[in-house]
Amino acid sequence: MQYKNTIQKAGLILVSVLLSLFIAEIVLRLAYPQNKKLYIWQPNLQHTFHPDSSIFYGVHGVKNFSINSQGFRGEEFENDSKQKYLCLGGSTTECLYLDDKETWFQQFAINNSQFAIGSIGKSGCTTREHFIQLKYFVPQLGKIDGVIMMVGLNDMMKRLSQDSLFENDFRFSSAVEDSFVNQIFLSNKKETVRWRKMQVFQLAQRFLHQTKKVEWENVQDYKGKIYKTWRENREHSLKIIDSLPDLTAALDEYERNLQLIYDETQKQKIKLVLINQATLYKDSMNEFENSLLWMGGVGDFQQEKNHAYYSTKALNKAMQLYNERVKNFCSFHPQIKFIDLASQLPKDTSVFYDDCHFNESGARKVAKIISKSFLDSSQ
Repeated sequence: MQYKNTIQKAGLILVSVLLSLFIAEIVLRLAYPQNKKLYIWQPNLQHTFHPDSSIFYGVHGVKNFSINSQGFRGEEFENDSKQKYLCLGGSTTECLYLDDKETWFQQFAINNSQFAIGSIGKSGCTTREHFIQLKYFVPQLGKIDGVIMMVGLNDMMKRLSQDSLFENDFRFSSAVEDSFVNQIFLSNKKETVRWRKMQVFQLAQRFLHQTKKVEWENVQDYKGKIYKTWRENREHSLKIIDSLPDLTAALDEYERNLQLIYDETQKQKIKLVLINQATLYKDSMNEFENSLLWMGGVGDFQQEKNHAYYSTKALNKAMQLYNERVKNFCSFHPQIKFIDLASQLPKDTSVFYDDCHFNESGARKVAKIISKSFLDSSQ
């Protein structure tokens, strides 16, 4: 009899829980329409960095990194008269170790009050990722005027680091596109597991995305100490490579991706601004400049020692090839605004704290060049 009563009580508890979940699901679906948006960064993310000025030349003080409720860095896009542009790019657009207001895109907005500028820049992204971000994330923002993309460096570095493993004939297919969507975004529209479609789960997941801390450690820590390891890896490289491999196939893919990006902006009826990539690389560099470098390795050089690295002369030449390709592409598409940043920035530590990332002074210089380009075209 006692066993039977226990079973009955357990059954009542189970029914009560299921009924409560059912009622909660109905209420939540009415109160909170299901969120099907895709995010690159966690909405409302807040993080504070304390970069070491001895590691990051020209970077000082505490830096705040924040993502707004719309999922990008910068002021939220409101229904006002401002021109709205979203920046896409890799780590030079991410500006991780600069304060929100020190980034080049926010400096541009601060100096030009008629613009509202946001950024979804993220380390490691190439034009493959930019195309997917443009196609799936940008339309969620409603009516915006255009996108600004700083491109080339990560495409180049990916080709050089993967060496013979690089997929020379990469093409987007439906399956490949779906794979990129799953890799890039925090949530996926194509949820197939039924219970994960429940609004109770969706709301809990949304809360988790907003409160869960990003695991920065061992990637780019809050002081930037990992840069010391990366620089040491380059300094004690297995060998230095002076000659470049054949980059033709990789450059052709780069141009195909640019065409996909252009076609997508035409479809969305927004403007496209392409900015080429500026770096510290020169054929001849002094000892201090060389000590700041860490990129340009072959293989998993960030995680492992004893890898080969390309010389600064080779990297400079490779970057020129990618910059020439985007410049030529824009010359055949007059609707694109092209900003030749590489030719206007000095290759010194007044701009960079390493191979390519802007320090505080560098970000101001970048913002000034972009501002001038926009103002010149409006006259």
